[in-house]
This record gives sequence, structure tokens and C-alpha cells, in this order.
Amino acid sequence: MKKSNLQQQAVMLIERLPTEKLRAAIDYMNYLYDKEAWEATHELTSNAEIVKSLERAEADEKAGRLKSWNDVRRDV
Repeated sequence: MKKSNLQQQAVMLIERLPTEKLRAAIDYMNYLYDKEAWEATHELTSNAEIVKSLERAEADEKAGRLKSWNDVRRDV
């Protein structure tokens, strides 16, 4: 089933829910959204190369060794 069809079906169901069940549905949707974000974060932080790269980027930023996006964009 297409995403747009699923979204339409969700809206129809949401409109029919009483307030308390709507709150529960929103809580569950927030849980699913947060869970996905945490899983992605965990996946990135589990990769040693990515962690080292992020640490180098943070050190470069603190030391002022970064270029502004406008300067980089002009070079492209």
C-alpha cells in the first residue's frame, strides 16, 4: 500500500478516535519516531570510524579550522 493511502487511512481513523485514545495513539507514534531516531544514533555511534570522524570534526570546529558553507559553495 502506498504511503499516501496509509496517511489518508490514518487521518480517517484519527478523526474518529475519542480524546483519550487519540492521546494514546500520539504517544505511540512519538515512541515509534523516537525509537527510529535512537536506533539510527546507536548505529552511527557503534561505528568506530564514524565516531573518530565526528571527534575530529568537533576538534576542527573548536580550533576554528572550518570553512563557512558560503565559501565552500563558491568553490563548487
